[in-house]
Amino acid sequence: MKEGSFLKNIYLLAAMFILAQVNIFTVLPDDLYASTEVLKTSKVKVGEKAPLEGSIKDAHVAGKAVVLLLLSNPMQCRSCDLVEGVIKEAVSRGGGTVYVVKGGQDMLGAADEETVTLKRLFGFVTMGEAWTFVIDKNGILKKIFIGEFTKDELETTLDAMEK
Repeated sequence: MKEGSFLKNIYLLAAMFILAQVNIFTVLPDDLYASTEVLKTSKVKVGEKAPLEGSIKDAHVAGKAVVLLLLSNPMQCRSCDLVEGVIKEAVSRGGGTVYVVKGGQDMLGAADEETVTLKRLFGFVTMGEAWTFVIDKNGILKKIFIGEFTKDELETTLDAMEK
């Protein structure tokens, strides 16, 4: 590797880290929000069959709805802990929904095979905020949240699936 390209990569990594800490995407208008653009190119679409692998497939076979939380690098995710807490609280109410959490170790390269597979299948981009996918018991993707959301927003989605 040339010394110039190595330094360029270091500078790019430093810039990405700084932008993640400043959370630059929160100051952009909604129509420019990065997650909106990412969703346009996502491999999965709301209303379509979700890829069922590993833990998600097991829950689907058991007739359960799934809330899948894919975490990014913990240094880049300001809302990961909050989102996980909201999901745990909403799912604990019962109703036959399970939650699956994958990721969070990306920076260390410690992601297990199932995590890597799920992120690839769902089109997850490992920079930025957590992605949450709500999948009904029939395996249909009902909602995608990127970053923070409230317990009420999640419960509204879960309630609509139970009707």
